[in-house]
Amino acid sequence: MDISLSRKYRQLQEIFSQHKKVAVAFSGGVDSSFLLYAACVTLGSSLVHAFHARSELLPPFESEGVECAIQERGCSFHPIEIKPFSWPDFVANGSDRCYHCKKKIYQTFLADLLFSKGVLLFDGTNLDDLGQDRPGLLAASELNVQTPLADVGLAKKEIRSLSREFGLPTWDAYASSCLATRIAQREPITREKILLVSQCEALLRERGFMGVRVRLSKETATIVVLQEDLGEIQKKHVLSAIKGMFLFLGLHKVMIDLQGRPHGAG
Repeated sequence: MDISLSRKYRQLQEIFSQHKKVAVAFSGGVDSSFLLYAACVTLGSSLVHAFHARSELLPPFESEGVECAIQERGCSFHPIEIKPFSWPDFVANGSDRCYHCKKKIYQTFLADLLFSKGVLLFDGTNLDDLGQDRPGLLAASELNVQTPLADVGLAKKEIRSLSREFGLPTWDAYASSCLATRIAQREPITREKILLVSQCEALLRERGFMGVRVRLSKETATIVVLQEDLGEIQKKHVLSAIKGMFLFLGLHKVMIDLQGRPHGAG
């Protein structure tokens, strides 16, 4: 293991070692999976509690992955049902949507009696996140949610490298994000739009396009595939079949983002 990574990992363990018990906000993604692993290795699984927000904003296949990861870690699991479509600030889909959503989720987690005993909540914010426009970071800060990966200076690539070193299946996982990020800003978020996006992305995965995003603006869908898949999706017969499926679902226009996504992009 690289000396710098080894040092950062030891610092991460030192942070956990200062606590008798910890709680981790667990989405099942690369960062939170690594964070949960580190907490369990450091303290022992019996002293780690994983809190997970369940809703229609997470693709079904990702929810299944969460269950498997928890079983492998053997820690206490707290699946919490959230109802984002009942939150006006979320549905309005303004520039601060993520702030309100993250705050609601963490407030729901922190309402658990576990936190009245002095236990702290940790999340998977990494060093790269600090340099991006992520309103949810403010919510975490306001609620005293701990961000140890960022605190020890671990960036996304380093987390993937350490995850590979420790044999975590998420080391090369496609970056994930909630389905609400697919809806054009200031267009109200509805259950129907989220379901439509989920269906479209599922169809694309069935055709072999992994790590895909389908961005929705009114009745136009913009497909964002990995950069290495741009050539395949632009083949006439492939694109024609995809457009046919999307139009059948009620969309009026289908476009391809010609920039594509890097493998590890959010």
